[in-house]
Amino acid sequence: VAVRSNGASCTRLHADTTGGKNWQLNMGYRYFHSFRHFVGTEEQKQRVDDQTDVRNYQHAVDLTVIRNINTRWSVAVNLPLLSNRRSSLYEHYGNSSTNQNARQATRSIGVGDLRISAAHWLLDPLLSPKVNIQVGLGLKLPTGDYRYQDFFVKNDSTKILGPVDQSIQLGDGGTGISLEVNGYYIF
Repeated sequence: VAVRSNGASCTRLHADTTGGKNWQLNMGYRYFHSFRHFVGTEEQKQRVDDQTDVRNYQHAVDLTVIRNINTRWSVAVNLPLLSNRRSSLYEHYGNSSTNQNARQATRSIGVGDLRISAAHWLLDPLLSPKVNIQVGLGLKLPTGDYRYQDFFVKNDSTKILGPVDQSIQLGDGGTGISLEVNGYYIF
């Protein structure tokens, strides 16, 4: 399972009705642990029972700085900080489940892919303080290392440096465009 940082820009405050320019700093944290295996919609529960499952542990801290330009426009920069760990049998010791040291881990830690975005409230917040919709457009830049390497244990005396699994890479190596829609309604 490839889970990337989801960006904290969607946590922007509701429409600013003060009319002033201001800054906002958001920090979001996400923990993700995966261990279940599927072939299509069929879960392979025996993988957990047999302890042959692959286990990913991911921690992501999203730092977002938002500049409100006026009551309707804002720009944001999101920088994810990532720490990942993946343990498995098949990537180490040549897929030998008989070796008691077969389960080993690889890790990746660092900066993920940077995102820059702009957002606009569709309704004037001064005229519509109870409900609003915000649309945004962003650019994702490939700042995260998509070729991160760690050591894989081949036997009791040999480790080989190689790329970690795609699911714990810090970036995906591509530039992308993101579209977002946020809204609120005050009951």
